[in-house]
Amino acid sequence: MTCFVVGALALASVSSVHAQRRFRLGPMLSSLSLEDASGTGHGFTAWGGSIALITGDDGETGLTVARYGDLALNSCERSLTLYALDSYYYPVGTRGVAPFASGELGLARVTDADQGLLGLCGSAQPTSQLAIGFGLGVRVNAGSDVAALVEGRFLQVPNSAIQGLEARANVSLAFGSPHTGEFLDGTLGPAASFMIPIAGSLRGRAPFVGVRFRRDTKKTGSVGLQIDYAPLRITGSCPLSGCDESAVLFAPGYEASARPAWGRLYGELGLLLAGVYSEGPDRGLAQGAHGGIGVDLFGGRVMWNLNSRLLWLQRSNGENVFGVQVGVSVSPRIGR
Repeated sequence: MTCFVVGALALASVSSVHAQRRFRLGPMLSSLSLEDASGTGHGFTAWGGSIALITGDDGETGLTVARYGDLALNSCERSLTLYALDSYYYPVGTRGVAPFASGELGLARVTDADQGLLGLCGSAQPTSQLAIGFGLGVRVNAGSDVAALVEGRFLQVPNSAIQGLEARANVSLAFGSPHTGEFLDGTLGPAASFMIPIAGSLRGRAPFVGVRFRRDTKKTGSVGLQIDYAPLRITGSCPLSGCDESAVLFAPGYEASARPAWGRLYGELGLLLAGVYSEGPDRGLAQGAHGGIGVDLFGGRVMWNLNSRLLWLQRSNGENVFGVQVGVSVSPRIGR
């Protein structure tokens, strides 16, 4: 699974070789929400710092160090220190108000003394785990030397009880000279879709809503990414935690394109990550793949997108789930 996750986040990472600014540096504050066995959310605060080592007009690569001093849901100790490599994908560039998608892989030092028999806490010995995060946010530039980032994301440390939604904020000072990125124009906009089940015990209990990113390459293809909020339902016998689950879908892909005068036809193929943050049997990270076809239709300054794609997702119990996701999105038009 580790290689799969690394591949998915690498596909979404499109940082350029040349730098928009050589680096930026600043403190970070975050709030992490974890659910207990009853499904009740609890908020925890963390602090740290971030440095972006390579920043491009289309992306950044940076390092983050963060300390989560108290993540306990009971009387037993739980804490986390995170050392992570971050990737930021900017479909419309980094200047002004710049939306972005993010992915993270890191080393987590976890101290977790779970309750054992009779409610007694075990020994609190720190262990090293892999940390995975992905989400979206917005960067606001104040002049040429200050940047503020606000981000919402799914965060998981496998083999621990740490998986949930996190909000992060960072203020940085930027240093260095601007350079031009390697990618062409990009765009993004809201997306809505629904899932038609084919096989497996997961169903969509409501339409999916999210954001669709796209950035053209210097060839005929494009780099695409869609992030969806996915309300799901388990069919058949329900576990004690209930039938309903909530997940964040992270679907990067490469789009091979044909470009008639009225728009664009494309076929897409990519990897799929699903971060299930609600209490239930699938809580954590599931993986799979997606592929399909779509069309962009030009209408003045607006571009409509219609798409359908086959989803494959492997649940934590090993079950394979298949479905067709049919969706629509709208965004500002881009051209070659």
